[in-house]
Amino acid sequence: MDSKDKLTVTDRFEIFEQLNLHQRYIDNDASLESVQKYVSLYWPDAKFTVHDLRHTTFEGPEGLKQLYDYAHSVFPLQKWSHALGPFVIEGLGSEASVEWRWIVSWKAEKQGVVSTGTYRDRFQRREGQWKCLERVSNVDPNWPYALFQPFVDNEKATFRSS
Repeated sequence: MDSKDKLTVTDRFEIFEQLNLHQRYIDNDASLESVQKYVSLYWPDAKFTVHDLRHTTFEGPEGLKQLYDYAHSVFPLQKWSHALGPFVIEGLGSEASVEWRWIVSWKAEKQGVVSTGTYRDRFQRREGQWKCLERVSNVDPNWPYALFQPFVDNEKATFRSS
């Protein structure tokens, strides 16, 4: 392996910043402007697979918009805060894999952790810019299904598109 192919500190920082922005943008409001910021973190051919109460894959800008709209209209995100946990970034050249922990905490009404899990990502650098190409979200085994099920059961009444 040629050392020039290894990810640089700058590469790793740029990818880390994408992880940080992901968590920050999730906590934005449900406006179209916020959706566009969130979707801008992904390549147009990106896929995001969610394994929680659903096993769903969202593809491309429209799919990612649907994912964002769903989360913001079905769940009480205005009461929650998303944080980045430990992470590992590995890769060569213009490809990187990232495994990182996510943590959702209450910021209103209650205290403590709402849920936790892991993202497994594939990043690509194109024209000098790193973005996510593929993300898989897996909830932890102790994920509070009972907390989330009522929101999912009511999604037809609460879902709104930005």
